Amino acid sequence: MALKPEQGLLKILVCDDDPADRKLVRTYLRRITDREVVLLEAGEKEEIREALGRGRIDLVLMDVQMPEKSGMEWLEEIVEKELAPVVIMTGSGSEEVAVEALQGGAADYLPKARLWKDSEEKVVETIDGALERWRRTQQSKANLEQLERLANYDSLTGLYNRGAILRKLEEQINHARRYKKEFSLSLMDIDHFKKVNDQYGHLIGDEVLEKVAELVREDVRIADSVGRYGGEEFIAVLPKTQLSSAVIVAERIREIIEATEMTASEGKVFSVTVSQGLSGYRAGDDKDSLISRADEALYRAKETGRNRVETSA
Repeated sequence: MALKPEQGLLKILVCDDDPADRKLVRTYLRRITDREVVLLEAGEKEEIREALGRGRIDLVLMDVQMPEKSGMEWLEEIVEKELAPVVIMTGSGSEEVAVEALQGGAADYLPKARLWKDSEEKVVETIDGALERWRRTQQSKANLEQLERLANYDSLTGLYNRGAILRKLEEQINHARRYKKEFSLSLMDIDHFKKVNDQYGHLIGDEVLEKVAELVREDVRIADSVGRYGGEEFIAVLPKTQLSSAVIVAERIREIIEATEMTASEGKVFSVTVSQGLSGYRAGDDKDSLISRADEALYRAKETGRNRVETSA
């Protein structure tokens, strides 16, 4: 019986401090598989760490009794870092060890006695099963990440969508109430965006939205949250930022966007500007009151010439 061939090259790291056992595992695996297998062997702590750091590993066969750092401790680290599926090996065949390994995140458990017996089918099932469970787990995580992205991020700009940025704002309000911290909110709007769509088309308009979003995201801090509020409007939540400091941030963003060249499909270069309204958190504020004051400030910025930053009264 052979391991399933559909995945091509298989890199297996065998961790065992007993050279004889490693040789047994090596001989056995090469006998039962018709897949191309690359076997890496490690018996000491530094050898294991080096092997794990080299790159892709498809499967780890880990002896439970390892020097310096036990197999269970290695299991915890590998599972936490999501490096590869781990099959715990032991010479004792203890059910307690098997339960502990599986509860610790092992993909399966393999008594070494199976390698001495004529039990190719069981060993192949163990390895194939571990690989398949790992594949399903990783696919499930990828699917969950995709769903989370669809639920929280704007598909065009990659920024938080309206619902997500409002949740971020509520989280910041709760934090400010609890710890008596200041923060600021910026509501920004691309000036004359309808003219961009009318003159250059909606595809170019979408490119402008993407570019503006990229410029804002690159300029703010990691701790700041930026989202697409709707259409050509964006919100930036700026933690631990007084209104006076938020003005400096907003002016820098305004200047960067104004200085950035946009290109139409026929190669014509043009530029866009943004107007911004800022509000600072006050005791008793909720998201509606903060956004309302920022919106009033944004309206003044629009009314007094656009390409401006205004603060709430």
